[in-house]
Amino acid sequence: MIELSARVKAMTSSPTLKLVQIKKQLQAQGKIILDFGAGEPDFPTPENIKEAGIAAIRGNFTKYTPTSGIAELKKVIRATYLAEQEYEAGDAQIVVSPGSKYGLFILLQAVIDPGDEVIVPLPYWVSYPEMVKFCGGTVVFADHLGGERPFELTAGSYVSRYTPRTKAVIVNSPSNPTGKVMNGGELAELIRFFHQRNVMVVVDDCYRKILYGGGKYPPPLNLEPGANEHVAVVCSLSKTYAMTGWRLGYTIAPEALASAMTKIQEHSTSNPCSISQKAAVEALAGDQGTVRDMVEEYRRRRDYFAGRVDAIGHIPYALPDGAFYFFADFSHHIRRKGFRDDGQLAMDILEKLNIILVPGSAFGAPGHLRISYATSMQDIREGLDKLEAYLKS
Repeated sequence: MIELSARVKAMTSSPTLKLVQIKKQLQAQGKIILDFGAGEPDFPTPENIKEAGIAAIRGNFTKYTPTSGIAELKKVIRATYLAEQEYEAGDAQIVVSPGSKYGLFILLQAVIDPGDEVIVPLPYWVSYPEMVKFCGGTVVFADHLGGERPFELTAGSYVSRYTPRTKAVIVNSPSNPTGKVMNGGELAELIRFFHQRNVMVVVDDCYRKILYGGGKYPPPLNLEPGANEHVAVVCSLSKTYAMTGWRLGYTIAPEALASAMTKIQEHSTSNPCSISQKAAVEALAGDQGTVRDMVEEYRRRRDYFAGRVDAIGHIPYALPDGAFYFFADFSHHIRRKGFRDDGQLAMDILEKLNIILVPGSAFGAPGHLRISYATSMQDIREGLDKLEAYLKS
């Protein structure tokens, strides 16, 4: 039998993607599953974006493209980012990749050496620690679980974890799994501190257009003049435009880092999908009305969730500022039902109610569950009716 590498053997599978497999297996058995686990919009990709992809196919735009993305898409990214974030990026700073997840992966590969420390938020998106460990780095957690305002994203939580071995920090705002947003003052303080210590600040803003507060998203590349040599932003089209299957994201980074990422991409994927890039041009430059409609629907679902969770009782949570997740503390109900942990509770709910929820332990927060409201109101009502009866029984 072939001997696998130590770094692969040390890597764990993605808990959230594993749930997708479980869902498909149960559906193949004829079961009706209510999926509150998926980090995926339930909306279809908007028609104008689909038509742009179809036009690319019919126009035979199906060959290799430049490794870091086509010029047309980079132009639109620059214009979009300038309009939204008041920062003018250069083409050489932009790396378009097969999904923002891969963009983050090659960014860390380009920056992290064995023994380097990377500070990630706690609770964390499930792939952050695995990516860091795969690079040979050491994961250090910026704890946002405790305090008077749980899940609040603060600069101090990162600053307190700094050591001379810190090479990079990852900020996820709005956060998966909590939906919390780091405000501009906190983000500026964080960037200022780590810039002075030659540490890379990586902002994963995958959900930046799914916001409920009405305010402007803090522009990471425009908060601290002179600090941009130590700031990179990883951006996604998957959540905002319901394009998860198109697999396209982009990173704006210092030129030297973008060049290194491009080199890695040259020898791994060659280039992003040509068809998806044409669709992305339309997504970013076309009508944004469908995005506003989706965000408003997410807000309606969030508010409905909050009312229902309050009615169930004994489930502390922080109201999400963005994204489409409720991250709540089910410790009371775990104890009351005699379960060992959140994993047992989630599994019992799946077996008895056919409802998929993600255990908080997958995000470094035992006792919690992540509930996605990126699903229909009909399913949300039905699922919460079942969950309320189950928890109160």
